[in-house]
Amino acid sequence: MLGRAWKLHKVYISQSPYFASMFSGLWRETNESVIAVEIADPNITTDSLFTVLGSFYRDEISLEPKDVISILATSTLFQLQGLIDQCSDIMIETTNIKTVVPYYNAAASYGVPAVKAAAKKWLEVNLLGYGWLHPSFLREITPDLMTDLIASPDLVAMQTEFCVYMMLRVWLFVHVHTMEDCMKMDDFFKNHNWTQPFLTSEIGRQYAAPFKALRLKHLLIHDQDVKILNADNLIPHEWLHNAYKEQWLHLLRIDAKKDIGPKDMRPEDFAEKCFRCGRCVEKPGEHIWRWTAFHFGLDLVVCLDLTSLRIKRNHKSDSEHIKANHHKHNIIIKVCLMSLDEQRQIKHIQTSGIQNLSFHKNEEKNIMFLDKQLTYPLYISVNMQVVTPFNLKQKEDKASVEVITLSDT
Repeated sequence: MLGRAWKLHKVYISQSPYFASMFSGLWRETNESVIAVEIADPNITTDSLFTVLGSFYRDEISLEPKDVISILATSTLFQLQGLIDQCSDIMIETTNIKTVVPYYNAAASYGVPAVKAAAKKWLEVNLLGYGWLHPSFLREITPDLMTDLIASPDLVAMQTEFCVYMMLRVWLFVHVHTMEDCMKMDDFFKNHNWTQPFLTSEIGRQYAAPFKALRLKHLLIHDQDVKILNADNLIPHEWLHNAYKEQWLHLLRIDAKKDIGPKDMRPEDFAEKCFRCGRCVEKPGEHIWRWTAFHFGLDLVVCLDLTSLRIKRNHKSDSEHIKANHHKHNIIIKVCLMSLDEQRQIKHIQTSGIQNLSFHKNEEKNIMFLDKQLTYPLYISVNMQVVTPFNLKQKEDKASVEVITLSDT
């Protein structure tokens, strides 16, 4: 193995199903005293073989995080579930910005779902608030992995969906340029010379899938955001056509008093269509904020103090926000509060679950009382639906809501 001879005892190495099947059956190796094992996996090294083969002669072995991927690869080859579980525990415990992507890739390659889930959760929580500040980290993320993250309803968006787009701009830049050029990113987008949308170009097509996974209609909520989208000329116009159309039809229906918000949605539909927004609260105290422009006439104010998180439908006459004059408006909301440890892993999480709420004008409702285990900085992730989706049929007490079906691009 790997160009060297290993003197081992059949009685010991037969603890491995790989060797046990080799020595018990009609295989040529059954009665051989010398066998050749070809190893093609580059993750398997002489050191990892020494550790794994040595484990046959010991009750316990100590593993270092820096060696864990090699040990996992070797343990998988020899089908040693005990060592695989030990590697899995170490990987989950040591997931951080330096290890998360290699761990995710290894877990996907060697079939370790617990590690893959832990790495994905770390990425969902940290990609927007922390990870995108490190270009070398973004460069590790493949288009396929980034697509899965962007599509996830559990992605913690710092501020709004448009911040997800801004992160993807950085991710795209570090993939098409050398690391030494990263300081020139603003010039790259401001002074670009492509005339067709970049994601339709020969270079850009390989990076298009994560952008297509964006919840495109939620990018169109502020005039400054739309200005950036148009100036960048990354996304093909045909991708945005239905997003513009859907947003405009929502506004028309609300203005015509044909939509007072969703009464109910299947969890899978809510996960797919909801608006994602988030915030990091650095210190305990009283905090009030709003995520502007997403609310289709609703001025929803979020209030957080030491004990609870509440939402108020603000309807004061001096408000600068467009107001829907419906006596009552429905929303569906899910809130997650998270505290992180030094490796930015979740050490405590509290969720409200999916709640169907109805707000009268100036009414405030409590979303959740805060667990005492939560610590600061506190990460707040909100999934929200404030309009009735067009492709869901919703029955009312006396009349059915008109349904408009929009074709997919």
